Amino acid sequence: MRTSSNPQTAVSQTDTRRGAVLVIVMVCLLLITLLMASLLKSALMQRRQMIKEQYRVQAEWILESALERAARQRLNDSAYQGEVWQISPDDLGTKYAASAEITLKPEGKDDRLISIQ
Repeated sequence: MRTSSNPQTAVSQTDTRRGAVLVIVMVCLLLITLLMASLLKSALMQRRQMIKEQYRVQAEWILESALERAARQRLNDSAYQGEVWQISPDDLGTKYAASAEITLKPEGKDDRLISIQ
């Protein structure tokens, strides 16, 4: 093993090693930051997708409820032709209200088939 008798060369090698370690640490921090940013972006996208899915399912439930409401109203009142059903945010458990437009149209002669829009 060679040892340098020149103190400046030893200091220069130590500074170079420290500089190299600093660069490696900074690159590692950059990679970790990029990875965390990617994970955060993915989590936000999944959250948005989950909210969209929740709204879609809620719309299906509102549709199903509107069908049941129309059938019940028609049984109670044969002159019932429809309504705009307003649903409050409290009833939905959200901060947004909803509405469903119910329009009954007889299909055929016997009035037993009804189309609901």
